[in-house]
Amino acid sequence: MRLFLPLALPLQLLLPACGQPDPYFRESAVTRVEVQGDIFDVRLRGGLAEAVRRNPRYAPRLGPVGPRAAHAMQAVSGCRVTEIRGDAAMVLGLLDCGAGSSAGDRRKRAPASCEIVERWRLLGGQEEGLVLDCLRI
Repeated sequence: MRLFLPLALPLQLLLPACGQPDPYFRESAVTRVEVQGDIFDVRLRGGLAEAVRRNPRYAPRLGPVGPRAAHAMQAVSGCRVTEIRGDAAMVLGLLDCGAGSSAGDRRKRAPASCEIVERWRLLGGQEEGLVLDCLRI
């Protein structure tokens, strides 16, 4: 057992690095949002938003997690998310807040929890539409 402990110690030191924001967002305020069972830490800066998934999930993929992250970013910023990039752990969203607005000016109080009530895909499958039922804190 004494030999195993020194090997486990470096792993414990590395685990707190999981879930840290990108250096670009490091100084931004964080808002925790839950969307359909996934918990995200959302940060905003300029016309970009970052959603870091905080909950464990078996074999996560961006396909099912991405729309949830986009809706978390939209709930926090009040802006439309036009594109997402990244992976199932850290998603970057491009925000469209309208002419003459910045994402920071339209920050809303984040919902405590959201459930998807209705889901559909537009013709061609390029864009997904969701109707959410959210509870506010």
